[in-house]
Amino acid sequence: MNELKTEVGFPSSGSVAKVFPKDILHLQHRVSYEGERLSLPLPTHLGETNFKERSKMCSMLVASGCNVPDRTSLKTVELLDALGVFSHQKCVLIGSHAFSAIGNSLGVTWDANTSETKDIDLGRMLKLAGSQPIKVSERLLKIGFRAIPQLNHKHMPTNFKHKNGMKIDFLTPLIGNPGQKPSRLSGTDVFAEPLRFLDYLIKDPQQAAVITRNGVLVYVPQAVRYALHKCIIYQYRRDLDKKEKDLLQAEALLLVLEDTMPHLIKAAWDDLQWQDKAMVGISEFKDTELVGRLKAILAA
Repeated sequence: MNELKTEVGFPSSGSVAKVFPKDILHLQHRVSYEGERLSLPLPTHLGETNFKERSKMCSMLVASGCNVPDRTSLKTVELLDALGVFSHQKCVLIGSHAFSAIGNSLGVTWDANTSETKDIDLGRMLKLAGSQPIKVSERLLKIGFRAIPQLNHKHMPTNFKHKNGMKIDFLTPLIGNPGQKPSRLSGTDVFAEPLRFLDYLIKDPQQAAVITRNGVLVYVPQAVRYALHKCIIYQYRRDLDKKEKDLLQAEALLLVLEDTMPHLIKAAWDDLQWQDKAMVGISEFKDTELVGRLKAILAA
């Protein structure tokens, strides 16, 4: 991950081409997705990218057992990275893809049953100081995604779906009363769905690596916040499989963290407004001994 940090903003996929309109050097970052191609402007100082070394590093990480997304997810994360969603707009990867990346940071390989998904969820506050303006929605549509209409047709779409089954959701914290309409993320042409509890999840995110062909550096929630958030939102799920996955992910993370980093659990707990809701989820863990140890940590 340290090597990726030194190359923030550098392409993680595709190719870099030199063009000379009016005899002035410009760089184009050329990427493809399911046969469709995009050419994106690239600052001239980002022209030198050593894909060979990055690919070698990622191959070693795969061989060592790191969590790796499926091919479609891999290509989609690379596409979002090319669009500047992570490096420029600082969107936070949430959901099961974040769970996998968090596992890589912790040095843990998860069981596929706890991490497989076809959705990519991205969260961000509406306003973000200093973000570089980018046209995300326009470029997603150009490369083959379609906007999914809202039930209320007066509301702007916040979800995009490709014919390959991949779905991208843009989310933002719900501040105030429920039922708010989607709002545009500053610096983009994307609208995001307000979601309760998201402000806690994406507060002070950390960086992590998604192991694609050349590696992508993303923002993910803090591991403890991710786990405690799962303990809350599972109670609002209708899909039984998703409810079970929420608790499995929360339990797996807290099992890793309670032995070596109990202070982080306590700190995240003390900052949680909905402790009673999270405790309902913790109490549902299959490992009853873990539940007892966690309650002792939280009561300290």
